[in-house]
Amino acid sequence: MRVALTRPLLILIALQALAGPLDAQLEPPGTGGVVALDRELRMLGHYRRVLMIGAHPDDEDTELLTVLVRGLGAETAYLSLTRGEGGQNLIGPELGEALGLIRTEELLAARRIDGARQYFTRAYDFGFSKTVEDTYRHWPKDTILGDVVRVVRAFRPHVIVPVFSGTPRDGHGHHQVSGILAREVFDAAADTVRYPSRGFGPGWATSKLYHQRTYWNHEGATYRYDAGEYDPVLGMSYAEIAARSRSQHKSQAFGSLEPKGAVVGSLARERTRVNERTPAAQERGIFDGIDTTWARLGPAMKRVEPEGQTG
Repeated sequence: MRVALTRPLLILIALQALAGPLDAQLEPPGTGGVVALDRELRMLGHYRRVLMIGAHPDDEDTELLTVLVRGLGAETAYLSLTRGEGGQNLIGPELGEALGLIRTEELLAARRIDGARQYFTRAYDFGFSKTVEDTYRHWPKDTILGDVVRVVRAFRPHVIVPVFSGTPRDGHGHHQVSGILAREVFDAAADTVRYPSRGFGPGWATSKLYHQRTYWNHEGATYRYDAGEYDPVLGMSYAEIAARSRSQHKSQAFGSLEPKGAVVGSLARERTRVNERTPAAQERGIFDGIDTTWARLGPAMKRVEPEGQTG
């Protein structure tokens, strides 16, 4: 099958030939090269932001992050409530705060590959917790939720994606709390009475919230994506890029193979402020109903004060 090469694609191919080895192109955005240029080109003509929220380093779904950044041209970020101080370390003797530093650097290395941003809160990983109540005995809820509010208001996502359900099926109490807070911040970030603008930043009303389905069970899914899709600039699929990203979690022995073929993931719409009348199953994508054109930036960047509330 012959593929028609457009002028922009020909330019990108020529730049790629001059850019050096692929591994060098996967270095931090901003160092130049065809990959950084291509990512910027994919973001032209629209303004999309997605925030994923989990509890620990290595909780993030690197395949979804890569699809969002490389496939949809969305500015994407992962918020880890902790820095993983309570985890294991399979590459050295460091534990506690020293391990937290290592795992922080592993997360930053992963983001340099998948192209997303990285945020944290002040929550300390104190080790395994069985319940939400046990977790809240160590994490002051209002303090940690306040940190999440600050991140949401600073990043201003159109869509929030919790990694976890916020229920006992998540297992670890930290996981459950991250799912709960991800849903609470959907309203809290817009509430400038509870969280005044002066201390937390101008209010922000996120448009939608989706929860992740497992890669082997898509029941109830309203949006599906194929991480096995090929990225012609990098010469590999999104899943392969994501595997390289996930392999940066070396202290957790998370090196992974780079899969070939289709890798289908899915999301389910849980809340929306913009297209309530559209059945979730009829959506064509997670940004349906959201004005993501540059024209919206004027009003979008103004101070957001929910009706009847003042900061």
